[in-house]
Amino acid sequence: MPTDKKKIAATPAANAAAIPAATPTPAATPPPPTADPATPAITSVANGSNKGTTVDLQTAYLSLIAGLLAYFQPGDPFALAAGVMTRDQLIAMFQQFVAAAEATKSSNAVWRSDVQAERAMEQMVAPVRVGLTSILQGKFGKSGTPLLKFGIAPLKAPVKTTAVKTAAVAKAKATRTARGTKGSKQKKDIVGNVTGVVITPMTAGPAVPVTTGNAAGPSGGAGVPAPSATPTPTPTGGTPPHS
Repeated sequence: MPTDKKKIAATPAANAAAIPAATPTPAATPPPPTADPATPAITSVANGSNKGTTVDLQTAYLSLIAGLLAYFQPGDPFALAAGVMTRDQLIAMFQQFVAAAEATKSSNAVWRSDVQAERAMEQMVAPVRVGLTSILQGKFGKSGTPLLKFGIAPLKAPVKTTAVKTAAVAKAKATRTARGTKGSKQKKDIVGNVTGVVITPMTAGPAVPVTTGNAAGPSGGAGVPAPSATPTPTPTGGTPPHS
């Protein structure tokens, strides 16, 4: 019996030695991470005066996303001041910022287009408003209170102080004195100094006949005088001419 016990006790050890050790299976190599297709593309800035600051900031966050995808797994934790966040949570947050920046640039471009349309319409309606204002002022008067119904402020009569009125009167008086201006009553007091008037009589002379151009001359022609007869010279001596 003791011999059997020794054989029985030695049997498990022999059996364990006869079983070969299991070879560990190597861990599967994970495929290289690819870029998230949900990441929005970056466009040019809508406002040319910001010198590309928004584009540079978007590029920085996209580079950060690419680095997280290349070197970390989706569930890798990151202990931050705001709490523990995984790689995918960080990537999702950064992608939201890039998308929000794109939406801002798009709305800015639309806003600029709307501003241009508003300016064009303002240039069209401004002359019409000016013309209509002139018509309404002609109807109700420039100081008429009905203009308030149209959103037009009535003109107020200027209020002059006593000092301004006194200075205006003194200036007008000095101007009249310098120019020698006379009023209607002062003009009546000014008359000419004439002591008498001498009338010189005029005697009428004899009437002189006037020959009109239509009177018939001696030759019977109308308006043409007859030529005067040329006198024949009388011979003074010698033989008279033969006939």
